[in-house]
Amino acid sequence: MKKIIAILCILISGFNSFGQVNPNEDLERKIDQLFESYTAYNRFIGNVLISENNEIIYQKSFGYADFDKKIKNTQESIFGIASLTKSLTAIGIMKLVEEGKLTLETPLSSYFPDFIPEYSKLITIQHLLNNSSGMQANIGRIDDAGNGLMPATNEVTLDSLLDVFKDSQLNFEPGTAYEYNNFGYLLLASIIEKVSGQSYEVYMQQNVFNPAGMGNTFSNSSGNLGQRAYPYFGLGMDEIKKFESPYHSSWLKGAADMYSTTDDLYRFMQALEDGSLLKPTSVNELYSATQEMGVNTMASGLGWVIDQKEGEKWVYNSGLLPGYAAIMGSLPEKNIKIIILSNATSVNPVTDEFQGKMTFVEGEITDKIIALLLGKPIELSPLPKQNNRNFTQVNKEFQLDDEHTLVLKSEDNTYYLETVGEENWSVFTYSFSRDAKEDNKTSEIALFFAKAFSTQQFEGLSEYGNDQMKAFLGTAQGQDQLKGMWANFVNHAGEFRSYNIYKIEGDEVKNVHVRFHFETIDIGMVLSINAADKIQGMFMDDAVKTSHISKVVLVQTGDHEFFIDGHRNGGMQDLRIIVSDTELILIDGSERFIGKIQSSN
Repeated sequence: MKKIIAILCILISGFNSFGQVNPNEDLERKIDQLFESYTAYNRFIGNVLISENNEIIYQKSFGYADFDKKIKNTQESIFGIASLTKSLTAIGIMKLVEEGKLTLETPLSSYFPDFIPEYSKLITIQHLLNNSSGMQANIGRIDDAGNGLMPATNEVTLDSLLDVFKDSQLNFEPGTAYEYNNFGYLLLASIIEKVSGQSYEVYMQQNVFNPAGMGNTFSNSSGNLGQRAYPYFGLGMDEIKKFESPYHSSWLKGAADMYSTTDDLYRFMQALEDGSLLKPTSVNELYSATQEMGVNTMASGLGWVIDQKEGEKWVYNSGLLPGYAAIMGSLPEKNIKIIILSNATSVNPVTDEFQGKMTFVEGEITDKIIALLLGKPIELSPLPKQNNRNFTQVNKEFQLDDEHTLVLKSEDNTYYLETVGEENWSVFTYSFSRDAKEDNKTSEIALFFAKAFSTQQFEGLSEYGNDQMKAFLGTAQGQDQLKGMWANFVNHAGEFRSYNIYKIEGDEVKNVHVRFHFETIDIGMVLSINAADKIQGMFMDDAVKTSHISKVVLVQTGDHEFFIDGHRNGGMQDLRIIVSDTELILIDGSERFIGKIQSSN
């Protein structure tokens, strides 16, 4: 009898396990779906490695390392890791600290006594590491005052850079604020050479790469890049082009000149944890000797950033160069590591202006991976419908409001959506161009301000302000500021066309969003109007977008559903369309706009 019971238990256990889904297989499937949604629109090429509890749970390659030769990315592909280099340089410095050859408090003047001598004694090694030096001297970034240099293809020496920057000043007292600074890491690479007596490349190889087992990590000037993944532009666009003029590595030394693989960076992160590189106290200092970055709880550590994701501590670093994007980070409390290396950017982030994403690695892809790892749902871009045999000719008009109509049409086996109205508008900016005014005092006040501001006639405007704003709106000094703002708008945006209220939000205090429509750029302002119907403040509205695209291609994703690829349309947001016999629904993020059918052919 006992034997029969035992057999029954085994059979029951077998039946139960037969119906279960392996959690790791389910997670892998979801991550595959995530990357499928990005590769479907050419939004990711590169390598991915994810580990949990010191085991690799996901590792795959996507796209080409060399498009011309059709060589695909593989696990061995070597990528430019851009500013992940800083995390490696920081370890090189901390090794010297452990050996007692310098300290985090050692001043810059100890190694460069003639460089900005008035300030170098105030700047410490720690300030260089956590981007709190305050130096105007910088590489790869130029501030509003014109301070800084952009890297070039020619070789440059540190002495020549020191000479260029010899008269530079400080933007703030060292250690009191955060400002990203690549030049600080060029100085750190030189300090490693001065203290160790070795070249930066040799020192890093012997003291960081070899102990961590990083056999495929090199500086651009010293490594064997036979498995190189070449850099490309055109991520998410119709055409991919190789970046043919890389910057000379001398401009990026210590800051962004390294190449590596996902496997090597994983070994690096493991070596930090197991004591192969630094003592635990030194590792802790990497994440505790921080400078607040001024964004939420983010802090800049020594070559790392300490942040929060989905309520979990997130320690990471990211990098961006023309044709390369990289991120490596960990959720230490979950023992999860994520490494993503990509060999494509949308455009050249150094020289080209682009209002869309340079890359989808940091932010979108990483955030969604973290959400999946923590068991949370994510939203994916819909995949194009395969084998669309039900293509039909169509020409339908849908009216969103009195001034905005959408035309759905087909041409040459492709669906298009076109905007129609008295004023030129784009489907990407409908949420800003629509009229959201209300029949109340709040809208009346906002429209009075918009008229006064756009005509530069301010008589009576001060009566709509509270005591503080009345002193601004009703004085010559305040009105002169408004006139100066308007002149600047016209100078940069061209001829003024119109204005409209596009959103009103809030309960007792109303925030009224006003769009000013110019020839080339739309500009937004927000008026804060209190319960007493008085303007209590105003500020610029950075949410307002500009697009002059009136006709877009639709990607069919279902029998009655379409996807609009915003990235390929000037870097705008993605949109979705649902069509029925009587209406069209335009989905823009969390907003839904309904257009009623007017005619159909």
